[in-house]
Amino acid sequence: MKTTTKLLLASAAALFFTLPASAQNSMSSMSSMSAPAGHGGMGHMGGHMGMGHDGGSPFMMLLKSANLTDAQKQQVHEILKSERQQMKSVHQQFEAVHEQLADKLLSNGKVTAADLAPLEQKAYRYQQQLDQSMVDTALSIRNILTSDQLNHLAQVHKQLQSLNSQIKNIMGSDQEQPEDQSN
Repeated sequence: MKTTTKLLLASAAALFFTLPASAQNSMSSMSSMSAPAGHGGMGHMGGHMGMGHDGGSPFMMLLKSANLTDAQKQQVHEILKSERQQMKSVHQQFEAVHEQLADKLLSNGKVTAADLAPLEQKAYRYQQQLDQSMVDTALSIRNILTSDQLNHLAQVHKQLQSLNSQIKNIMGSDQEQPEDQSN
């Protein structure tokens, strides 16, 4: 995937999917709208962009702050249900390729990059499909929101980014972690 395409996908997804990890446990009322276990849904630009099976995804938490109407909640539920059905096979194939990669890497004997290349290419194609589905799903959900809700989500997103930056500054997460001294 070209760098500009990756940046575009990441930028589009960032609107909805950035929250500090510590906030991810507070969501419970929208858990019926989540994707299947392991789909991680929208957490996969490094794992499927956050529509996890527990409903505690950054996206769903941010969406919860939009104060959706009952009709909007039903629409979101239908969008996610449709996405889950459409992508179930792709996700299963993606997981199967990862298992095949693990099997090769953990097998006896020599393993080269050339041995893994066909599986990497398959995984990449499935990842592209999942990423595109994630963007399409986010856009579908965005389209049911009012401009007031979108403005509110933009404000919440900025506040969460600020909090996340503050946490990183306080915790010094940009510094190198000390070596394990137990050896």
